Amino acid sequence: MSPTASITAPPSPTLTREQIEAVIASLQPVQRIMIRLLLLPFMTPSSDDIFFMARERTEPAMRSGGNIATAFGGNTAIRREKINGVPKDWIDSVGNRALLYQSQLRENLGRLNLLAAFFQDYLAGLQPELDSMEQLLATECEMGQESLDDLRAQARLAPLTYALKKLAARADKQEVEDEDYRRERLSLEYQAHLRRRDRFKKRLDQARVERQAVLLTSLSDEFLAEVWGLAVGPIRNRRVKSIQAYLSALATALHASPDQASMTAAVNAGIGPKLSGGSLNEGFSSKPVDLCGDLWSLTVQALAAELMAPVASKPCSHPGGEMKSLTVKLRDLATYGLGEDEEVKIWAQTLQCPNCVTTLRTAQQKSGLLDRQADVVLAQVKTRTAMPRKETPAEVLAKPKDAPEETGIALEERLRPWLGDDAGETGGRGSQTWW
Repeated sequence: MSPTASITAPPSPTLTREQIEAVIASLQPVQRIMIRLLLLPFMTPSSDDIFFMARERTEPAMRSGGNIATAFGGNTAIRREKINGVPKDWIDSVGNRALLYQSQLRENLGRLNLLAAFFQDYLAGLQPELDSMEQLLATECEMGQESLDDLRAQARLAPLTYALKKLAARADKQEVEDEDYRRERLSLEYQAHLRRRDRFKKRLDQARVERQAVLLTSLSDEFLAEVWGLAVGPIRNRRVKSIQAYLSALATALHASPDQASMTAAVNAGIGPKLSGGSLNEGFSSKPVDLCGDLWSLTVQALAAELMAPVASKPCSHPGGEMKSLTVKLRDLATYGLGEDEEVKIWAQTLQCPNCVTTLRTAQQKSGLLDRQADVVLAQVKTRTAMPRKETPAEVLAKPKDAPEETGIALEERLRPWLGDDAGETGGRGSQTWW
């Protein structure tokens, strides 16, 4: 959608949910239901809408439940339960399908919202780490600006994982001095953080592009036909006419002047792939979708700005999702403690998992990394990059020889009320009988 093909509206019009719902309520029933289905992540069809769609299930292939009158050997005494002449199983089928798609749409949008927030805070918390490392490299390691520039230039292709393992082995054998170890460790972590920043900047841009595309698209005609129980052709005609009627009514309420070109652009913006399977437009473009000032985009933005209720978490469906080690790795990832090689292994499968994204965001918020002061970050980096020292194991103190006897005496004293004072009479120690 280009900026030139937008509905003429007042400068920066402010839409509210009340205004949008009032305009939708003024439409005809078919148009009202269609707009609510197009805005399904933010609006739930009413019971009247569900009943209206179930009553219109005239397509034989769309009917659910079969013919009950002939289901059991032609027993005409068995009749389908009806509500105002509409079979109840038709009503349940339409309502369940709408709620199923709504939950999937909200889950996907919630995942993208969490990802965008996670990436923003991740980059915000990473910058103080980089500043502290640059300060330590310039002061304690006495690196000049030219050396720092070389580190930045070589960060992209440096074999960091191998270099860190090799440095750790040298430190374990005490083959490196303290100052050299700090310099090498700081340099390697500095380059690793630079690569993290580049990766997560790209991921933030991708999440924003996908979120904009999801916001400005709706259920495709195939999914709308599946919910409504009609063929794709009638659904397409109703969608186009419903969006035009909604935009005209909204433009009148806002004293705008829509034209045919802007109407066509808004109608095209109301279709797209929000669910996998059955859509002709799979995937998303790598370029951001323009959030223009047309009334359809403004409607979506106004509804999306409201705080959505969190979707109930579901178990991970990808391989390894139930393993505790994955949870530990996600927490390390959120706190900059996971290596690049491990991150690459788990990122592709956890990116699309709402449960894993929720775990990432929760671990990030609980870590308190964004609340750290600069001096605290500097001290933590300095401690983390210091030369490791092997701790001398503490000597195990030998127990006194009489310790078992004292323990036994103490135990006997505690049990004396049950053993009795006279061991021979009560069956205690020294007794010859068990009674």
